[in-house]
Amino acid sequence: MQLQRKQLSMDDFGPLTIIGHGAFGEVRLCRMQATGEIYAMKKLKKSEMLNRGQVEHVRAERNLLAEVDSKCIVKLYYSFQDSEYLYLIMEYLPGGDMMTLLMRKETLS
Repeated sequence: MQLQRKQLSMDDFGPLTIIGHGAFGEVRLCRMQATGEIYAMKKLKKSEMLNRGQVEHVRAERNLLAEVDSKCIVKLYYSFQDSEYLYLIMEYLPGGDMMTLLMRKETLS
């Protein structure tokens, strides 16, 4: 699967509710202004990625999500950046993230 090639920015999305936090930022629901489609937007602070030496890790995640087509892995539809953040616009799947689910089931502690 290839990422769709469009020049996008935050102006193309209406941010909605925050649904999660991570090491480099947050995940929130957003609505694409042009279509009304709902997505999950992962907003990653570039300076935090650099400070923690995780640029290659994040790049690998983005590339994997862009290339893999599987029912088991969330789809990445768009990615873009501004001077401060990297944005990953992904399929919204209600129910939380895998780590939280595993911890609830006491698989990981």
